[in-house]
Amino acid sequence: MTRVSLCLLLLLFTGRTAARRSLCAQNLRSLADRYPPEPHGPKCITEEQLHSRESRILKKYQVTDMSAQNSSRTCAQVLEEMRKGPHRYQEKSRRSLSPWEYSVDQDDERIPSQISVARCLCEGCIINLREDPSYNSVRVCAQMMVLRRKPCPNDAKKYVVKKELITVPVACTCVKPSYSL
Repeated sequence: MTRVSLCLLLLLFTGRTAARRSLCAQNLRSLADRYPPEPHGPKCITEEQLHSRESRILKKYQVTDMSAQNSSRTCAQVLEEMRKGPHRYQEKSRRSLSPWEYSVDQDDERIPSQISVARCLCEGCIINLREDPSYNSVRVCAQMMVLRRKPCPNDAKKYVVKKELITVPVACTCVKPSYSL
């Protein structure tokens, strides 16, 4: 049984906070290392073929620039914004009981090379306009298919491209701690 399926089982059946965190702790770790190598060696593609695949995956995921949201806010700043009026903000990340912000994960060997990842701003949850430590803010993760490119071992002008399934934190949510169940 793979690590991901074990984490998913822990997450789904036990509801433990640690399982939730361990699933996201893999954050952007690859599963491709677990797949066996191709029997006849890697298939090398040209730069033009690489750009064609890159265009298809970028179109599929409609990658947008989220770097403008990367502001390094704190939980205290979010609470102050909420006290001024949460109705002023359209983004769910600013109105949530578990607010989050995005940062950009950069990996030039991955397609797409930039992926927005969520970071929870509070340890607890915002209840009645104060942070309540009797709840936990945890990341919500999604699986994403990406391409990993490496130079072709037989031809430096070509590339080997492999698919990878990665876990990406996309938001945060409020949960009861596992010790309170």
